[in-house]
Amino acid sequence: MTHRRIPVTAQTRVIVDNDFAGDPDGLLALAHHLLADAAVIRGITCTSIAMSALPYPAGSPARDAARELMRRLGVIDPPPVSDDVQVRFAELAALTDGARLILAESRRDDPLPLVVACGGPLTHVASALREDPALADRMELIWIGGGAHPGGAWEYNLMLDLPAAQYVFNESRARITQIPQHVYRQCALSIAELEDGVHGAGAFGVWLYGQFTSPPESIAIGGVWPMGDSPPVMITALSTESSTFREIAAPWITDEGRYAPHPSPRPLTLYDTVDARLIFGDFFARLRLHARGERPDA
Repeated sequence: MTHRRIPVTAQTRVIVDNDFAGDPDGLLALAHHLLADAAVIRGITCTSIAMSALPYPAGSPARDAARELMRRLGVIDPPPVSDDVQVRFAELAALTDGARLILAESRRDDPLPLVVACGGPLTHVASALREDPALADRMELIWIGGGAHPGGAWEYNLMLDLPAAQYVFNESRARITQIPQHVYRQCALSIAELEDGVHGAGAFGVWLYGQFTSPPESIAIGGVWPMGDSPPVMITALSTESSTFREIAAPWITDEGRYAPHPSPRPLTLYDTVDARLIFGDFFARLRLHARGERPDA
């Protein structure tokens, strides 16, 4: 049975930046972004920088994972996907492939605002801003990372490439929306929710659920899987009205990963809460619609 759909207007064009070969919450968030009709995905940039204890294979495993996800999701006109960056910002000998993608999209004539939604280290963003500092005027960065304000703390995405975060915060004029660690941890799904809501949603859901079933032996899974990469979908494709955020002065990031006053402060949007019910209610609904062949853009 067909029915008239509520018209939805695109809000943003988005470049999704993440490590899609690591924790599979990045793949879940990418699927959500691709299914969300109010965000136009213009590119996917990939990292596979690892802490020494969890090395990645050479090449572009994150790129390959993102492409496989789009193939299984049935994306008709897939956006470009960059090669992985596997070295940190301080070690870069040239512009990253992801930085080239970001710069090319930022220079397109398009009325939709450009957002780079980053759920990992800021390597590609830093590379692009170093190449063209005026990029700061053509995009907004949404970053899942950093410790709580005002002091900051050790946090995985920050410390995975600290020099990249320092360049973006300290040296550039990038417009930043930050979802720090204690806020992105508000997003989680119970193991039962994952099995029921994802595995129970057609062939794609079965495949996506399967990405969660072989965690590293060093990680013991309890009753919950963190889904910290999902808040940018809410900001770019849903609504921020049921979440709380405020404007503060963007800090200087120290060599210890902590925050200090910036000598030339600029505004930063800082989230204090995110509406996890909205995020995951929407995601599960879109998975069910997709499984029934009722894509929002159909």
